[in-house]
Amino acid sequence: MKTSSVLCVLFLGVLGCTRPLQDSTPVAAADPPVAVLGGTSFRGRIAGRVTWPGTIPEVKPIKGLIATPDGLRWGEQPNHLAPAIDPMSKGLANAVVYLKAVDPKLAKAWPFEPLAVEARDRIISARQGAHSGRTGFARVGESIAMVSFDDEFHMFRARGAGFFTLPFPEPNKPRSRAIGAPGRTEFTSAAGYFWSSADVFTCEHPYYTTTDATGRFSLDGVPPGTYTLVAWHRNWKLLDFHRDPETGKIMTLVFDAPFQTERDITVPDGPSPDVVLTLPK
Repeated sequence: MKTSSVLCVLFLGVLGCTRPLQDSTPVAAADPPVAVLGGTSFRGRIAGRVTWPGTIPEVKPIKGLIATPDGLRWGEQPNHLAPAIDPMSKGLANAVVYLKAVDPKLAKAWPFEPLAVEARDRIISARQGAHSGRTGFARVGESIAMVSFDDEFHMFRARGAGFFTLPFPEPNKPRSRAIGAPGRTEFTSAAGYFWSSADVFTCEHPYYTTTDATGRFSLDGVPPGTYTLVAWHRNWKLLDFHRDPETGKIMTLVFDAPFQTERDITVPDGPSPDVVLTLPK
């Protein structure tokens, strides 16, 4: 094979590994994507749906003193962990789906764009390329940008795999921090904006994704082998909250344990049959 042909194949292989954070559009089973690593092609693909088969829950707003640019006021904020469930398919949107027991040395190229945790209009979110939402993915040890675009004082509280608190007294003054351990880190406001949070997963391999509006997901370019497939979603049941003793503002929300289900799956060198994962288990 000529050198130009080799370069063309490698270039097309890399393009096949790159996709937006929540692009779960199914790929034709007859022509699965190829992940190229060190000259080895992986055609393994896992696709399916995460469902919520029970009654769609009614989630009440959270009442409290709301910090606004005009001062404190008593009011309600929507529960930011309320589920998005498709009424027709019962598919659960924004669930995190990932593989356990993957050898990082065999993984495909990292497909996600650099991650930033942002505050806009007093809402904390994870931005990855054009996608902004409640969940983002970063490699272990990768620098994560953090920035506030609001004029109000912000303070990001990170708890979980990462543990730190960073102040943002001025807008558009980015800071960064790396998280050196795998796992989930929850970013919340330590400045009284209790109604939002973002989850960052620091990963040792790239086989993570989130479900689309109908609960669909796909993981492409998986090396053949046997793994544990996990579906995970935050629990929206509020158990408790902590207030600032001087102002009465809610500072921290305490939610019930997340929903999670696992399933062992063997991946051939090609597409696997569709998988249905159910939450709660």
